[in-house]
Amino acid sequence: MRRKHPEAKLQLKKAALVERTAKALQVSEGEAAELLRTPRQQSARLRKGVKPAFLGAEFLWAPGGYELAKPVAEVRDELQVLDGSVYIQNAASWLPVLVLDPQPTDVILDVCAAPGGKTSHLRDMAGPKTEIWANDNSRARLAKLQANMRQLGAHVNEYTLFDATQLSRKLDGMQFTKILLDAPCSGEGMMQLDRDKDFDSWSVAHIKRLQQLQKRILAQAWRLLAPGGTLVYSTCTMAPEEDEAVVDYLLRTNEDATIEPIGISLPNQVPTVAEWNNKQFKPALSNCLRLKPSEQIEAFFVCKLHKQP
Repeated sequence: MRRKHPEAKLQLKKAALVERTAKALQVSEGEAAELLRTPRQQSARLRKGVKPAFLGAEFLWAPGGYELAKPVAEVRDELQVLDGSVYIQNAASWLPVLVLDPQPTDVILDVCAAPGGKTSHLRDMAGPKTEIWANDNSRARLAKLQANMRQLGAHVNEYTLFDATQLSRKLDGMQFTKILLDAPCSGEGMMQLDRDKDFDSWSVAHIKRLQQLQKRILAQAWRLLAPGGTLVYSTCTMAPEEDEAVVDYLLRTNEDATIEPIGISLPNQVPTVAEWNNKQFKPALSNCLRLKPSEQIEAFFVCKLHKQP
């Protein structure tokens, strides 16, 4: 059988992403294509000190989160960025931490922590007394995480270098009151339809492989969550296989798992997916937060899970 020309293969991938995005977001394919061409703007979190002039308006739903008043390329070398007073992130990245709502008495596990933007946000929100554990399965990424936390002055109580699919065995005996699982995903929220390199690793087959990985990691994290605890599952992708389907799997395999509403309303919020590939999801998934691409806030998925006592 003759292989497809690389350009033809690329166009098929793009068409597949547009079709899937339209279905997941419940919009036309034309609108989906436009959303996938939407330019993304970075934002910034003011961690300490006085608000500098390069920060613009504050997001009402994210205290301390600001628009950038200048292009990000002009801001990266500002003193407040270099000394860690300001941390540049897309605004969507704040959501998992805000939803987890870390408190001083919590013991928190960040399952896939590198490079550490969310880990530092956990520390900033919770204060110095909260016990925070940060895990990653890559020695290089863990080293980068540690370096970033030193630069930001964000204390982490324990760093662990474990395969997340083996976490409950590696951390046997540990119980966490709150767990953040920002899962490895296909990253569709960061993809641009006209940026060809974004499609190098993207495929439906890759999404399905990631789904199996996500299910395994979520099951491991759930075992480490203390009764009465909260686990936030998030991705920066729109693929229902990696979002609603993964959470649905947890609900069907753990009777003590329930979904809590997320009290944040955003302009690019869309309904969750109720059915995908002829599979009906549990109605409780409507409490999750699904975002479509926008200029200020990337496409994202967040679910707040509670473990019954």
